[in-house]
Amino acid sequence: MACGGLLLLAAFRPAWPRGHGRLLIAVAVLGIAGAQYTWFAAIAKSNVALATFVQYSAVAMTAGWQMLRRQVRPAPRRLAAVAAAAAGVYLLAAGGPGGLHASRADRAGILLAVISAVAYSFYLLGSARLVRETGARPATAWGLSIGGLPLLVIFPPWTAHPSGDPWVVAALIAFIAVAATAIAFSLSQASLRHVTPTEFAVTSTLEPALAAVAAALFLGVTLRPPQYLGGALTILAVLLLAPAGPDAP
Repeated sequence: MACGGLLLLAAFRPAWPRGHGRLLIAVAVLGIAGAQYTWFAAIAKSNVALATFVQYSAVAMTAGWQMLRRQVRPAPRRLAAVAAAAAGVYLLAAGGPGGLHASRADRAGILLAVISAVAYSFYLLGSARLVRETGARPATAWGLSIGGLPLLVIFPPWTAHPSGDPWVVAALIAFIAVAATAIAFSLSQASLRHVTPTEFAVTSTLEPALAAVAAALFLGVTLRPPQYLGGALTILAVLLLAPAGPDAP
C-alpha cells in the first residue's frame, strides 16, 4: 500500500484535498487498510476462497445500510439480496468441517472476513463521496499512502523474514504494489465517478469465483458443497442488487 501510494504521488503529484482531510483519513485507515489487513488475516486463518466469498457480502451490507438510512427504497430485490448474503455467509461458516463447532482458527478466519466485509463496505460508501468531491487521483494516492502508515508502524518491513527465493518474494511484492494496488485502486476509484458503489461491486462479481478457482488450481484449496452454495448465494446477492429496467445505466 505504501509503495503503491508513493508511486501514484510521484506520478500524479495530486494536491492535498483541503476540507476533506478527516474523511480521507477515515477511508484510508478504516476502509482501505482495515479491509486489506483483515482480509489477509482471514486468509491466514482460513483460506483465500472462503475469505473472498465472505468479504463480498459487503455489497449486501452496503445496500442494507442505505436502506436503514432511507437513502434507497427497501425494494423486494434489495431485501432478497440481504437475505441471500446472510444465508451465504452462514453456509460458508457452517458448511466446513465441524460446522459451527469448527476449530478456533476457522472461526477466527470467518470473523476476520466479516470484519473485512464491513471495512470494505465503508470503503465503498466513503470513497464514492470522496471521489466525487476531490477527484480519483488525490483520493487514491493519498488514501493508499496514509493507509499504509499505521501498518508500517505496527509491522515494520525489516521485521519480516520471508521464506524461499528472495528475488521471487521481491517480484511478488512488486507485482502487488504496482498492479494489484496502484493500478487496481486507481481504476476502481476512477470508476466511482461514473457508477454507484453497488454498480461497481456488480462489475467485480467474478472475483470470488476466480479466487475459488485459483485456490483450487494453484493452492490445492477446495471447499465443501455447502460452502460453494454459500458462495453462490453471495454472488446472487450482488446480482440482485444490479440495476434493472429501461432507465438503468
